[in-house]
Amino acid sequence: MWIWLSLLAALGGAGTSFGLKRALDGAGAVGATVAYRLVGGGLLLAFVVGAGLGWPMQPGYLGAVALAIPFEVIGTVAFTLALRAGDLSLVQPLFGLLPVTVTLGAAVALRETPTPGAVAGIVLVAAGVYVLALGDGRGWWAPLRALAMHPAGRWAGLSILAWSVTTVLHKIGIAASGPMPWAVTLALGSAVALAVVAPLLPRALRTVPDRPPTRRSWLWWAGLAGLLYAVQQVGLQFALAIAPAGYVIALASTSLLLSVVIGLVWLGEREAGRARLTGAALVTLGAALVGLYG
Repeated sequence: MWIWLSLLAALGGAGTSFGLKRALDGAGAVGATVAYRLVGGGLLLAFVVGAGLGWPMQPGYLGAVALAIPFEVIGTVAFTLALRAGDLSLVQPLFGLLPVTVTLGAAVALRETPTPGAVAGIVLVAAGVYVLALGDGRGWWAPLRALAMHPAGRWAGLSILAWSVTTVLHKIGIAASGPMPWAVTLALGSAVALAVVAPLLPRALRTVPDRPPTRRSWLWWAGLAGLLYAVQQVGLQFALAIAPAGYVIALASTSLLLSVVIGLVWLGEREAGRARLTGAALVTLGAALVGLYG
């Protein structure tokens, strides 16, 4: 069951990236992020209320919230800025590192030791990320230089580190409140926290394009991103409730291939397309090995 839930999270994650990329053109990084999180959180809250789900608050809930929200805000803003700084099909595949960092973090914090099959999958994920960064006609050392020097790569790295922490904290929050209440907490809590600290952020993070699209246009894209984010959270949180964190995140990384295809087909991001597709396929295969044979 958790495999299908993880794949649902992958589908929602890929669509969220696509919608957010378009919403950035009209609202800026902070505005678009707050908007899609509010929409997603509202939909998740409606699901909790409509389904008659309880909201138990066991010991550890408030502590998990206090720790998770700051890291979630950092990860979300950094992810949004990474999307703005680079092509969707370049930025999203970098998050193939998440299964690696989450698996290591879960092994330390949650004592979830990966199996040999999971280790093999992690190696494939790392190889896929390397090929994705390599690109067509680049030298073998180009990926290391790009990850260190490209703004999108630096923002993505910060987001990966922050979300690795929150993913481990998800397990604690889910145990203390349930999958869907925790998803609502995460979505609305991060949106409110970001809105509160927005005036303190550098102006560059709040910049709106000189010629933004119509309000109706960017709100539509933000709404779509929020809807798909809610879908992602339903799959992710229920999967995390019944399976190791590293395995769930690994299988959810199949969203990488979907994001690359979206970027190539609908957004016209053609540069290094063959290398990106090859790398995404390796990342997806590695994630499948971690999820299915770990």
